[in-house]
Amino acid sequence: MAQPVPLSQAFANAPTNRLPNYPNPHGTLTVHASMSGDSTVNTDPPYFSIAAQQNWHTLGTTLIANIPNIADPTHILNRETVPFREDATYHNSEGDVVRSAALYLLHPVNQALSSAQGVVIRCQSELTANKIRSDITYFRAPTAANPNYKAFAVVEFKKRGVIKDNEFRSTIKYNTVPNPQQLATATTAALNHVSGKESQFDGDAWILIKQAASYAINHRTPYVALFDWDFLVLVHFTNMVVPPPPAAPNAPMPLPADVGDYCELEIIPNAQSQRMRGALLGFLGHAFENAPAV
Repeated sequence: MAQPVPLSQAFANAPTNRLPNYPNPHGTLTVHASMSGDSTVNTDPPYFSIAAQQNWHTLGTTLIANIPNIADPTHILNRETVPFREDATYHNSEGDVVRSAALYLLHPVNQALSSAQGVVIRCQSELTANKIRSDITYFRAPTAANPNYKAFAVVEFKKRGVIKDNEFRSTIKYNTVPNPQQLATATTAALNHVSGKESQFDGDAWILIKQAASYAINHRTPYVALFDWDFLVLVHFTNMVVPPPPAAPNAPMPLPADVGDYCELEIIPNAQSQRMRGALLGFLGHAFENAPAV
């Protein structure tokens, strides 16, 4: 029988950290994303994407290494272990994915992030902001810059088979930040895309990136993750311009006009699921430190 893995060791890129193997009963051709509301319909997607400029997994393992007293055997991350595979689980619905993710992905990540120096967070389900409901929203505790809890990241779950790897990867046009000529070339290609959607995003990826963009705009944060057990997609809207808060007290908080010309993507397949916890931890840690304060 496999040995229990302490949470402190659950973020390394090691075979013992793979997510449990659950069959996908739907395949990838019969399950599709759907528009979740008017906000998604009315939100413009980015024209294209580039490869993530941060190594999210490295950031996650670095965060673990820097947790105070992490070498102490009595530290909670050394005493708590990842649950063994739950044999009763069957991934028929999005809710089934959510339940498994809570056990094997979110809980280890939340325990680690909450153990980091100076990190106080809330992780809330089904929260509504500006009439937009997100599956999981992460909040930063009040700070000197903001007396209120502030959303810094969103994690959205999908039914197995909704995320199509090739649809997202085909939008990645550059491995580095594009220069003006490259930006113009990729934007022109998007505006003339055969789909008529004026974006390199097409198919289910077009709907999913519009949903992610809607969450980013309405929560005023550029960090959104998508997960369906088969893939973890980390979306960083680095070109989104977040307007400053209003000067007048009690005035409505202004929202970004859009998410910008392109976003950064990292797509991690289930075949590399041993990287998922570390990458999501690094992504959320970066969001905690860098998302807008207000």
